[in-house]
Amino acid sequence: MKALRIVSCFALVAFLLFSPALLKKGAQESFTDARFVRKDKGYQGTIVLYHIVRQRPYTGSLTKWLSDRAEAYEKKHRGTHIAVEGMDEAAFSERQEYGRGADAYSFFSGSVYEDLLQPLSDFETPYRDGLFQTDRCVPYAYSGYAKLIKSEQNGQSAYYGSDLTAARLGAGRDDAPEEKADVLYLDLRRAGDLIRYKDGFAVSELEPIDSFTDAVCWLGIDRNADEQKAAALTDFFAFLQSEDVQQTVNALGMLSVRSDVRDTPPEAILKPIYKTYATVKTVDPFRYQKMYDSLLADAVSAREGDADAARRFASRLEEVIR
Repeated sequence: MKALRIVSCFALVAFLLFSPALLKKGAQESFTDARFVRKDKGYQGTIVLYHIVRQRPYTGSLTKWLSDRAEAYEKKHRGTHIAVEGMDEAAFSERQEYGRGADAYSFFSGSVYEDLLQPLSDFETPYRDGLFQTDRCVPYAYSGYAKLIKSEQNGQSAYYGSDLTAARLGAGRDDAPEEKADVLYLDLRRAGDLIRYKDGFAVSELEPIDSFTDAVCWLGIDRNADEQKAAALTDFFAFLQSEDVQQTVNALGMLSVRSDVRDTPPEAILKPIYKTYATVKTVDPFRYQKMYDSLLADAVSAREGDADAARRFASRLEEVIR
């Protein structure tokens, strides 16, 4: 009992010493603020993200994939709405001319110039060999290229296609020159379309070319986005690069940018392509944007037999590869 009285005395002394300060602090706080004012949940409102379609995945829609991921993010961040708008490069250029920018951009290498974007903080993502973050954008998925050998039916060539030089600039785009060919170099979307809509022509094998690709998709924040929007977008970008989300890009026939994600192709025909693209050789997205027109002009001239243009093309391409 004596020990209990001693402990009680010490507790009483401590209470008398510290309670005035605690009571004073409590008196200075608003009861309403303490119980009913919401904690800061970050940006509350709508954020607009343009997805610029220079290239497309092997199957499906990257615009829809982004929209679905935005909805999943919104469920965990009530009050934040991310509106994803897909468009081709021509529509994007038109909006830029009329001053209709977005808060953020999803784009393939070469579609956006560096000054449009604001600097980004460093991400902790473990990138696959050959991929990287720049000062103003981060990668979140990539596709690539493959080749098909000529298939014949009744003595007629099955395919019309571009050569390897044109493929380096995005074979299969509407402005890519094409001619009858024994070997067709093409992007994975066009390969997928041939496989899906072969019209009687057998496609049994898709062969890799090498590990080069310019079909890397990046994320960047508009230079005019305010601090709150930029913070929310940075968090959304990190969400898109998270391991769980990265595993879903394979359903599109695209590959993850993370070294700790094991890619699983949606179709067996893509296995050799995925194996080749386990490491990547790619371009700096902004240097590529500056030199793309020159590269395209050299590619066209090289196809017409200009040896100097072919050498210039190879030299310029090496210059933009990082």
